[in-house]
Amino acid sequence: MAHIEKDKKATLISIGVTIFLAIIKYIAGVLSGSIALVADALHSTTDVISSFGVLIGLKISDRKPTDSFPYGFHKAENIVSLFLSLLIIFAGYNIISTSFEELNNIKILTNVPTAIFVASVSLLFTFLLSNYKLKVGKEMNSPSLIADGMHTRADTYTSAAVLIGIFGNYSGIYFFDPLAGILVSVFIFRSGFDILKDSIKVLLDASIEYENLDKIREIISSMHGVNKINSIKARSSGKFIFIELEIETNLKNLEKAHQLSDTIENEIKSEIKNVDRVIIHIDPEQKDFIRYAVPCTENIGIKSRISWHFGEAEYFCIFDLQTDNNTLLEIRFIKNPFITLEKRKGLKAAQLLVGYKLDKLITKESIAQKSPFYVMDDACVESDVTDLDTIEMIIQDQLSSLPIPSL
Repeated sequence: MAHIEKDKKATLISIGVTIFLAIIKYIAGVLSGSIALVADALHSTTDVISSFGVLIGLKISDRKPTDSFPYGFHKAENIVSLFLSLLIIFAGYNIISTSFEELNNIKILTNVPTAIFVASVSLLFTFLLSNYKLKVGKEMNSPSLIADGMHTRADTYTSAAVLIGIFGNYSGIYFFDPLAGILVSVFIFRSGFDILKDSIKVLLDASIEYENLDKIREIISSMHGVNKINSIKARSSGKFIFIELEIETNLKNLEKAHQLSDTIENEIKSEIKNVDRVIIHIDPEQKDFIRYAVPCTENIGIKSRISWHFGEAEYFCIFDLQTDNNTLLEIRFIKNPFITLEKRKGLKAAQLLVGYKLDKLITKESIAQKSPFYVMDDACVESDVTDLDTIEMIIQDQLSSLPIPSL
């Protein structure tokens, strides 16, 4: 709620400053006879209207979701941004039209010092105001406030052109003002079209920037239990981001799968600003084999005996059993490099084995409530205890527990 209030504060300040500038520019324009200042005052009046539009957009987007609008009203800001872009483009059209007219209507100004002072104050205030709105808008990721800030930034070009035009008129270079106005209108058109393009992209549910998509992919890929990312979709709605994920996991336990989903959502929200919702579809991993690890006292193939102690095992046997025809695919032995450590040898061994993307660890001694268990559990590796003595016996036992292949 504090973020929304900051948006509204910036918009209210913008309205107050712009009303003040519109009044003094109009008075100075009438006193000096400067059509440019009078036109700039009218342009500022349209800015007040657009700022009120931003305030309305923020108010609407702050409403809670309803049955008719279950995703909320966040896109109200983007709709406001769309209308603001049209106002900017229209303002650019007015400036370029007036500039061409002034090329054929040369006029000598009066009360030039007053006009120069007011135009300078307008330029300074407009520049500071645009910086303030853009800063708050980017900080809050508010598209309507960013659009309004860009609109105000375009107004600084207008104020600069007015100032240059007054100086040019005072120096006898009467065509300087309309030429500067034409140049400024080009920048205004560009600003308007940029906002128009971004607003339409969000309203059509275009994807967010590739940078954030890659960041989401990195976060998910680093999670233990995520075996494959099938789909990542993300879209903006107002200042918020909505994400849909489809992942595969080897987790069989529904509670652990739910915990994995919560962990992914919390990590994404902590790394990426203004994420409103993360919808995660979890599918069982499409894998045609199961990978096991067993601590051994020796390395003599399937006749190797099982070690009574996990951390003090001489070797670890890793083997894969194919699930579609219940056969042994591969077997290999890894020497335990941590056997000589005085402490944490079991923890280090568990961290080593996790890197082999295991599905199941089988030991003689229970590792429950011990450090290796927590390493394996965090990596979504099942742990099981056996009273069998050799790798061959374990393989036969596991094969007999696999489903019978369908014909």
